[in-house]
Amino acid sequence: MIPSDTFLEPTKYKIRYQCDLCGHNYTRTYKVIPKNDPACPSKSCQTKQQLVAMQKEMANLKRMVEAGAAPAQTGSNVRVHAVDETAKIVMEDYQMSDLRDGIRPGESVAPKLPPQQQAAADNYFGNKGLQRAGISPKQAELLGRRAMSGAFRNSAVAPNQVLPSSRSGESPLRVIGQEKLK
Repeated sequence: MIPSDTFLEPTKYKIRYQCDLCGHNYTRTYKVIPKNDPACPSKSCQTKQQLVAMQKEMANLKRMVEAGAAPAQTGSNVRVHAVDETAKIVMEDYQMSDLRDGIRPGESVAPKLPPQQQAAADNYFGNKGLQRAGISPKQAELLGRRAMSGAFRNSAVAPNQVLPSSRSGESPLRVIGQEKLK
């Protein structure tokens, strides 16, 4: 430790090092003790470190060849393969080449909608979208509140209740029941 010369100056630490490869002694002065040791400043030691690293790589390669095992591969995971195959199918079937990658849980791979379609989707439960279906704005608000509170969680339509053959323009769903909004 080197005590400070002036008021409020931090204490300095003078650390002596010795290189394990070449035996070179050197010192460094720090305000804070470092977590990792610095590299040896000797030029001959740097070439020795490169030689040691190369020998280590050769030993690893020799061990892999003897064991007959290939190095780890990126993309050999079943989930990665499934995501890649799904993206390929979507791109081929729907001619969509602008799928997002690098998504996180909860995000969608689907590309963003054009501004007009996004506005229509956002305003579907607004005044215009449901008024076309015969629902007033007040009824739409009540319907939205009930949906958010979970009132419809057990009223899903089973896939076998959809009519298999329906005419063009006719709704493919059967009416199971009706409920009046208050």
